[in-house]
Amino acid sequence: MLKNVKIFAILLAGITLSGAAMAQTKVAVFNLQAAIMSTDVAKTKVNSLKTSSEYSKLQSSAESIRSELQKMAEDAQKNSVTWSDEQKTEYQRKMNFKRSDFETTVKKLRAMEAQVGQEIQTSLGPKAKTALEAIIKEQNLDLVLDASTAYFANPSVNLTEAVVKRMNADK
Repeated sequence: MLKNVKIFAILLAGITLSGAAMAQTKVAVFNLQAAIMSTDVAKTKVNSLKTSSEYSKLQSSAESIRSELQKMAEDAQKNSVTWSDEQKTEYQRKMNFKRSDFETTVKKLRAMEAQVGQEIQTSLGPKAKTALEAIIKEQNLDLVLDASTAYFANPSVNLTEAVVKRMNADK
């Protein structure tokens, strides 16, 4: 009799679990950073940075230094055969200084970009979360995964664009 009860309990558990497994789970993916950076507000702020005089000056400076470095490298390749060891050393020192100037300028540009990116993430993060939560509720979703960690996701289950549209509409 005890054996029959155990078998019945196992069968009942199996039937219950298979029913739960067959219930459709609604899953979607979402990329927070892509959603935020795709909004009109973010695009405007990025464009504002890239057209600012300070950013433009730094970018021009970086391009100028890069051009000078390229000319110096070409000059060294053509003429270094005729240079003394002292001339080669001096020229290499000048190139190292130019390279350092270039790297510093590029770091300044990247820092400006990072600062604006952080400001955008901070200001739009709560709006993105609100928009996402509304879509989750509307679509009655059970699970939302980070799109960047999903191995595969059908584009129809990606909520990123829907969140962008909602955020743009909420201006």
